[in-house]
Amino acid sequence: MKSLSWKARCYIILLTALTASAVFLSIRALGIDSISWIIILVVAATIATIDAFPISRFGEKIEVTISNAVKFAVVLLYPVPLVIVSTFLGTLAGEIPVKRVWFKKIFNTAEMTLTWAFAAWVYLVLNDPKVNYFDSLGNVLALILSGLTAFVVNSTLVSLVISLAAQLPFRYVWIQNSRLAIWQELSTETLGIFLAVLWRFNPVTVVLAGVPLLVVRDSYKTVNHLRRQTQDALRGLVQVVDERDHHTHDHSERVSNYARMVAESLDLAQDEIEVIASAALLHDLGKVGMADDILFNPKQLDPYERLRAEHHAETGATLLSKFPLFDKGAALVRHHHEHYNGRGYPDGLNGEMIPLGSRIISVTDAYQAMTEDRPYRRALTQEDAIARLVEGSGTQFDPKVVQTFVQVLQNKRKDESPIPAAVPKQAETGTE
Repeated sequence: MKSLSWKARCYIILLTALTASAVFLSIRALGIDSISWIIILVVAATIATIDAFPISRFGEKIEVTISNAVKFAVVLLYPVPLVIVSTFLGTLAGEIPVKRVWFKKIFNTAEMTLTWAFAAWVYLVLNDPKVNYFDSLGNVLALILSGLTAFVVNSTLVSLVISLAAQLPFRYVWIQNSRLAIWQELSTETLGIFLAVLWRFNPVTVVLAGVPLLVVRDSYKTVNHLRRQTQDALRGLVQVVDERDHHTHDHSERVSNYARMVAESLDLAQDEIEVIASAALLHDLGKVGMADDILFNPKQLDPYERLRAEHHAETGATLLSKFPLFDKGAALVRHHHEHYNGRGYPDGLNGEMIPLGSRIISVTDAYQAMTEDRPYRRALTQEDAIARLVEGSGTQFDPKVVQTFVQVLQNKRKDESPIPAAVPKQAETGTE
């Protein structure tokens, strides 16, 4: 926890204190009613069991589960104290076996408990218990606002800790975080209403909800599996390209790693970072169809040969467009040779018209190309390559991206002597 800023630490401590108070007061309110405690234990066990099987998105960066469907159903069926205690115990039990830093476990338990406490309170205030869920406008409004409260509180609590820990603007973090979660929350809360309706009709019929719950979870898993399969297939093609020319072996992997670091330094959303890193890995995919006399030419290309070589950006984008899960990445690959001043290819885009991911790939690709041995020249030193990036800043490259990339390289060498200030030279930048 020492790695966090003091504001983030105070925030986590505050949430923990509020959660402890809410749980303590809820336990007092529940008393020793055995029926309530049986329900609490069953709900908590259900939540913990579901949370034990999360679905990872983007590797281990983001995990999703469908346990919010159960929590929302409990909000619609039982008093606020029962919601608080069952959510707390279920989330805590689900966090204990997970390999995660201890203060993250505490935060996750606290923010989830408070999220559903607020949602339950809103539902309690607005709902008329004498009328069924959909038999009055007031009750329909209670359902909508309770679900909306859960979404807003959850995304706000999570975004605030990220904002404090990473020192990022809260509004920016909240927008990025909400964009990722909104459809998942909508689907799970709809299932929660379905669960509550079945329970009121006949508790035994809740078993019927097992099928749609599994379908939703399986849909998340299937999409994630298809995404991974797509990436694996494309990575295989990239290896074919890289291994075809030993001079550029592992070139794409290094460009991807640099692009990821730049995207992270620019504080982009996690899904955007992954698309940029994947597109950087695949940026030279179009070379799979490039003729040997172009790809292995030991000299600088003449204008006609260069024109033929330039088609690789369009070819790569066309190949990637055949993969529906990678349509955004296809656009980044198409435009990674556009120049900031509009003199690049294939479409002559300029400035902000060029996708940010393409501008990032352009810089990292040029740097990696300049620091590799090629048949027609020796690799440049890091200092010389940086100098050429700086020289091309504002003409070939986005100045902000160049500045960020140079800082990334400096951070990588923080244990070594600092990189000297770049001095522009009259030379041609890399074109790979």
